[in-house]
Amino acid sequence: MIPAVHVVILGLLQFIVGLVGLLLRRPGTVVVVSAVVMLNGVLLVLCATAGESSLSQVEGVVVLALIVAVALTGAAILYGFHRFRKTVLVDEHDRMKH
Repeated sequence: MIPAVHVVILGLLQFIVGLVGLLLRRPGTVVVVSAVVMLNGVLLVLCATAGESSLSQVEGVVVLALIVAVALTGAAILYGFHRFRKTVLVDEHDRMKH
C-alpha cells in the first residue's frame, strides 16, 4: 500500500507543474491544460486525505463535479476566444471591448 504522504507529494508536484505551465506559457490550450493538471493535483490530494477526514462519498463526488465544471468552463472560454478572435494566444485578449 502506498503511504498517503507519497500521494500528497505527488499531488503537490502536479499542482506545481501546472502552476509553472500556467504562469510561463501563453497559448490558450497550454493554459487550459495546465489548469486541468493543477485541478488533478488538488483532486489527488483530496482523494488521498479523504480516508482520514470526515469527507463523505457524496461530498467527494460534488467536489469532483465542481472541478470538472471549472475545467469545462475554461475550455469553453478558450473556444470563444478562438471563434471570435481567430487566435488562442492569451496575450492578444487584453482588449476584450474591440
